[in-house]
Amino acid sequence: MDIELADLLASLRSEIGRARLEAADQDVKFRIDSIDLELQVSVEKSADANAGMKFWVVSLGGKAGAKSGQTHTVRMTLTAEDAATGQKVRTGDDVSDLLGAG
Repeated sequence: MDIELADLLASLRSEIGRARLEAADQDVKFRIDSIDLELQVSVEKSADANAGMKFWVVSLGGKAGAKSGQTHTVRMTLTAEDAATGQKVRTGDDVSDLLGAG
């Protein structure tokens, strides 16, 4: 099964938010300095000239030829930061905004 790159990043964002919630009462906190991803992607160009290209992350065990004849390796380094403060995220940070209480 291939996953759109945008969906993978949305899921990662959600998981980081969940980690913050679950660590709210913990004594030990982890600061996320960087998130390093290395992905195998296939690129699909839409027939519609305005739609552009889509990047599909090839899942483990997936067949490389499903969307395209070639796969490409993409390496990304991401930094998780709080949208309100611009500060790096720590698991266990104030999560009132995630709970709807903020």
